[in-house]
Amino acid sequence: MRRSLIVFSLVVLCPFPSSAQDPNDAPAAQPEPWYSPKKYNPVKLIKHSAKSANDQLASNGDLEAKLTRQLQVQEILPQDKSLQDACSSFRELTECVASLRVSHTLQIEFSCLKWDVTGAKPKPVSDSCAGPSGGKAMGLTRSIDLLKSDTDAKSQARDALRRAREDIKDASD
Repeated sequence: MRRSLIVFSLVVLCPFPSSAQDPNDAPAAQPEPWYSPKKYNPVKLIKHSAKSANDQLASNGDLEAKLTRQLQVQEILPQDKSLQDACSSFRELTECVASLRVSHTLQIEFSCLKWDVTGAKPKPVSDSCAGPSGGKAMGLTRSIDLLKSDTDAKSQARDALRRAREDIKDASD
């Protein structure tokens, strides 16, 4: 009885030579996964705007001309200044136009505001401008609060960004 139990356990526990898979018999391609990695790619859901404000203006010369003229008529941008020069070192065009609007509305020097928002020191900057702490760029709201502390910075920034988007939309039509 003992011998038959050992033989039986060896038969059950030992792999059969016929059940081993030959490498030549392996399937040629991987089966389709149950999910579709191409269909649900979350990276595609995030908008990537790698273009700076100057790149956006340079790629669409008509937008630059219309927006420059529109801002000059509203006396937000001086007649002798181009929008590309004003928007150099800004990451987004809306941020640049909003900064121009805020500097006009609140009578803040644009070069000081530009320095705080972009973190890059513009060439013609007055000595009265205090640059951003640590040389890092800050948001428009924080910059307004720093340069003009007696105003409601949050509502001013929100209104300027809304009107900047409208200006860009009007100029692109």
